[in-house]
Amino acid sequence: MKNNQTNKLGLSLLTTLLLTAIYGCSTTSKTEVNSQITNDDGVIVSQTTQLDSAKLFAKLPNSCPTPDGLAIAPDGSLTLACTNYANKGNKPGILLSISSTGDISTIGETQGVKKGGIGRPMGIAYAPDGSLYVCDSGRILRLTFKDGHIATTEVVARGLTQVNGIRIHNGSVYVSLLQMKKIKSKNLTSGIYQFSLDDRNIAVTSTEKDKQLLFKTETKNPERQFGLDGLVFDKKGYLYTGNFGDGEIYRLTLTDDGKQVIDKEIYAQLPKDTGLDGITIDNNGNLYVAGFLKNQIVKVATDKSVTVLAQYPDNNGSNGELDQPSEVIVYGDKLVVSNFDLMGGKGIVNTKHSAPYTLSYIDLSN
Repeated sequence: MKNNQTNKLGLSLLTTLLLTAIYGCSTTSKTEVNSQITNDDGVIVSQTTQLDSAKLFAKLPNSCPTPDGLAIAPDGSLTLACTNYANKGNKPGILLSISSTGDISTIGETQGVKKGGIGRPMGIAYAPDGSLYVCDSGRILRLTFKDGHIATTEVVARGLTQVNGIRIHNGSVYVSLLQMKKIKSKNLTSGIYQFSLDDRNIAVTSTEKDKQLLFKTETKNPERQFGLDGLVFDKKGYLYTGNFGDGEIYRLTLTDDGKQVIDKEIYAQLPKDTGLDGITIDNNGNLYVAGFLKNQIVKVATDKSVTVLAQYPDNNGSNGELDQPSEVIVYGDKLVVSNFDLMGGKGIVNTKHSAPYTLSYIDLSN
C-alpha cells in the first residue's frame, strides 16, 4: 500500500505478536517462539511464530530513496522500481538493475503523464517478449530496452486510480487498484483489472462501467480504507490478491480466457494490522506477504498455516532489517524485500524516512 496519502492512515492495534527482545537480532540463527497468532475473529491461524532474521541484500544509491516493485529480468538480474515519493518527491522515478553479484546500474527514468514530467513506477512485471509492464501514475506502461536502457515507452492503459500491483499471465496483464473512490459504496471499493498484452492507449474510468474490471471488493475496516494491493498467480492459474485494510487474501478462479472470475474464496485471514502489501509465491505454492504496517514478512503455506518469518521494530535498515517492506520476490533461494521506509502514523511501526535505502533478504534454503 504505497501512495502519497498513507501518512494519514489510522489503525487500531488488534494483535500483538512475538517477543520484542529478539526483534532486532541480525544473526543467522533461527528462533521459535510459542505464540498464538489470531485473526480479528479470535481464530488461531498459527500456534508458533518463527523468527528468522533478514539480512542486507543491497544498499541502494541516493537516486532510489523509495524502492518498491521487483521483477526478474530475462537475463536473470533483478529490476527494481524506485517510485521516489520521499523528500517531497524531488527525485524522478527510476528503474534500477541489480545483478546476481550485487552490481547496481540505472536503467532509466520513466515518463510522466505530461511531456517532460516525472514518472512514479510502482509494480512491474516482464512479458514473455522481454518488455516490461509498469504501473506508473495511473497508467500501465510498456517499456522496451536497448543496451540496458529504456528504448521505447507505450501507454497500455490510463485512468487507473491508485494502480499498484501487476502480474502477467497467459497473454493478459492484471493490475490492482488500491482505491476506486469514484464508485459510490458503503465502504471503500478496490479492484483488479485485466488487459491484453496487445492493448494500447485504453482509457478507463475506474468505475463499474469499465469492461476490464475483473473483480472488486469493499474494505470493511473503517480505520484502514485501502483495498486490493499485491497479487500473484500459482501454477494452476489461481489468482491470489490481498486486501490491505481487511487482512484478507482472496483466491480467485478465472475462466480459461482469464477475463472473468467464476469463483472466489478467502484463502487466508491475517490480522487487520498487518497491512498486506506485495505478495509472491514459491515453486511449492507457498505465499509470502509483505506486512507493510508491522515490518513483517508473513508466509502462508499450502495448508493455509501462517508463520511470521521476520518482524522488526522501527529501525533504519542498515543491517538488512525490515524497514517498512512493500514488495517481495523469490530470487533463487532468497526472498528479496523492498524496504519502502516512508510512511508513519497511527498503527505504523515505521516512524520516518531515513537513509540508508535498502533491499533485504530472507534465506529460504533452511
